[in-house]
Order: sequence, then C-alpha cells, then structure tokens
Amino acid sequence: MSDSTATDKPISIEVWLADSPKFQGTDEHSLPDFGEPIVNAADSFNRKYPKYDVRIRKIDFRLLPDAVAEAVAHGSPPDIAEYLYSSTQTALDMRAHNGDPLFVSIQRAIGGRTRILGEPVVIKDLLPAVRNYYSTGGELTSIPTVVTTNILFGNKGMLERAGVERMPATWQELTAACAAIAELPERPAHGVSWPIYGWLFHMEIAGQGGLFSNNGNGRTGRSTRLFIDSPEMLNYVRWWQGMHDSGYYHYTGEPRDYFAAMEAFARREVAFVVTSSAVGQLMGDMAAEAGFELVVGHLPRYNELSSPGGPVGGQSFFLTAGLPKEKEDGALAFLQHQLNPQHAVARMYDRSLPVTEQAYRRAMADDCVEPHPGFRIAAEQVASAERTPAAAGPVVGNLNGINTVITYAMEDVLLRGADPAIRFRAAAEEAEALLDRHNGAALAYPPVTPDVLKAG
Repeated sequence: MSDSTATDKPISIEVWLADSPKFQGTDEHSLPDFGEPIVNAADSFNRKYPKYDVRIRKIDFRLLPDAVAEAVAHGSPPDIAEYLYSSTQTALDMRAHNGDPLFVSIQRAIGGRTRILGEPVVIKDLLPAVRNYYSTGGELTSIPTVVTTNILFGNKGMLERAGVERMPATWQELTAACAAIAELPERPAHGVSWPIYGWLFHMEIAGQGGLFSNNGNGRTGRSTRLFIDSPEMLNYVRWWQGMHDSGYYHYTGEPRDYFAAMEAFARREVAFVVTSSAVGQLMGDMAAEAGFELVVGHLPRYNELSSPGGPVGGQSFFLTAGLPKEKEDGALAFLQHQLNPQHAVARMYDRSLPVTEQAYRRAMADDCVEPHPGFRIAAEQVASAERTPAAAGPVVGNLNGINTVITYAMEDVLLRGADPAIRFRAAAEEAEALLDRHNGAALAYPPVTPDVLKAG
C-alpha cells in the first residue's frame, strides 16, 4: 500500500483480479484472456493519468481471499481486490491488523461526488439487479466487474422432432418437454442436465420469492439463520427429485461441475442443459462441433408468475480502507474508469453481461451483434429481476461451505433416496453451525478474519 516518496515516480495502485483460468470443474477447457478488459482499462487509465500506475495481478478466484489475508498478515494488502460474488460476506469480514474492516464501502468512499479526478462516477448507472446484489444496508459495498446468470440451452433439432415449440419457461413446462423427448424413437438417455450447485438453489428459491437467510437475505443485517429447509427449497428439491426418478434429469456424478453437464449435452445424451451465461460462446462452439443448432431460454422457474431474474453471479472490486487520500482518489477514479461506457461495453465481449444501464441499452440495440449465444436472453433475465431482498440473493458468511452442505444433501436425495424434508433439516443444522463459526470470528472482540475463506 505504501506510496513512493520520490516525486518523479507515479503512485502505484495494486489491483488483484480474481482469475478464472479454467472453467470450474474441468482442467481441460479454459476461458482465455479472462479479465482482459480490466487490464486494458488499467492501461488506458495509466495513459490518461500518468501520476498513477495501476498494476494488475491475477490470482485464482478460489485462492484470492486467503492471499489477501496472508498479505494483511505481512502488512501489504492490495489497494483493490476482486472477490467472487459468493465471497461478498467474506470480503466484508476481512480484518486489518487493528481489527477494523479491511475494506471500506464504495458508496461511503465516494461520498456523494459526481466526479473523481475528472472521471464521472458510474454507480448510479449500475443495473438495479446488479447494484442490489452488491449492496447491504442500502449502501453499495463494492463495484461489480463481471455479471453472469444461469440460462437454459436446448438442441433445436431434437426439440422440433419432439414437437416442443418453444423453450420451457417453468418447471412444469420443462417436465412436459422432457416427457415429449422421451417418446422420440431415437431419444436421448435423458431430457436435461445441470450441476448440483449452490447458485442454482439461490436462484430457484428467489424465483419463488423465498429468502435463503434472515435479515432480508443479509441485506438489512448480518445473516445469522439459514432457511435451507424452507417450503421454497423443498419445492425445488422435490420437483428435482421427481425429474430424476422419472429419468428426465441426468446427474453426471460430478457435483458443482457445469462442464460435465455441458459435455453430456454436446454428446446428445440430453436435449437441454442449464449452465452459466459466461460460457455462451463455448456452448455455441460445442454445438457447432457436434453438428446441431442451439436454442436458448430463461432459467425455468416455479410457475409463470415467478421472476426468472436474480440473484446474479460474477465478481466485484473491494477498496482497501485507510489509503492515503491521493491514492484513494486514484483508486476510486480507476474504479469509475473501468466501467465507463467504452469499458463497460468491452466487458460484454469477455463473457460478462451488461453491468451498467448504458451497456444494457447498447446490448439491446438493433444494430448490436449478440456477443455469444444466449447473451440477450441472459441480459434480459438479469434486467427483469424484482427489486426485493429475495431477488437480490443471499449475503452469508462461509457461503461456499454452506453450498457444499446443500450439495451433499441433494446427492443423498437423488442417489440414496433420502427424504427431502428430513435430509434438508439436517443440512440446515449443519450449515448453521458453519455460519455460527464464521460469525463468531467476525463478531468477536476484537473481531478477527474468519478462518474459512475458500471461495467457489
């Protein structure tokens, strides 16, 4: 964090990016140049403001929280750090040496300014669903950098042969489509596949208007209780169990592995797959190589009255507290610069959905070429999210560990015939023990950084 005392040297701003060098769950398929728009934004910022030198360091997103904690211990944390969406509470609970929060609220640091070093402040231009996810207590805590969502891909030819005229929009419609596909003479082994992954649970609970945790999903206060065995959760689990028992749902045997489900889709073992919008281009390439045409739809929801939007995935930048004024202004100016209209649009060609209203308007313009399959559907899905704590999604300590508990509970239901209500009640107790441990560290006096920092 220290600035050079030499007046002829620029003020360095250390920025750590949460890198995703491999698509989660596979060591074979990479997402090349992930984060390059931010690197390019840093270059343009340094040219525009030679007084500063924004330095980018990429760290595996799963390791970044631990790397930040280690840097704090050595007295050299980054000035800006990018955290995965599911590690938002972890970032909020990172502690400096004196026990104070390591990061300062972005909104508080901006302090009502409309320009910083000449850079227009962009936070009011953030898409509402995006701003809502990264806000607690009505205050924007971090600057979103990458936005993604889950959507449904289909094999167009297979659906046409089965008489499925449009992409299923609800659970019931997906069930009916899978039943029609099962009647084909040359039918696939199953109808649909998706991973057992925490984010999907969050989205489907939110689609029913349900909360994942108390205090408005951690939006009005710290999450201290989880609703893992809620009616909304059990609705989803029981429908999923029925799809599996009917042979419509294909479980690859690889929890949290999006790519295994995508491979099954490419091999025509299923007609549908649910996966992240971030891999739209990869999905297009896989379908083209396999010789069939893609069709894309929203993530199927509970019923036609349910919202398909939120909570979003992605990453966001946190600003270290207590920086010297000149450095903090430079850091804040860079955070605005990397989301100005030029860079916000460039972000859309790096697997991110629109982050700002200006970028969204550009993405929806008639003359805008879709960056990758499913992009517009996914962007509309995010933009359609309701402005409620449920739709915003959960801010919860050790969310990665809690999601892992849910994953194993779902495996027991699918593979071992566990009763959903009993198994998820047990999962709720196990998950709340993890949450209590996290909160115990954060709320201790003096507070300390929780020991479980793994992201994912």
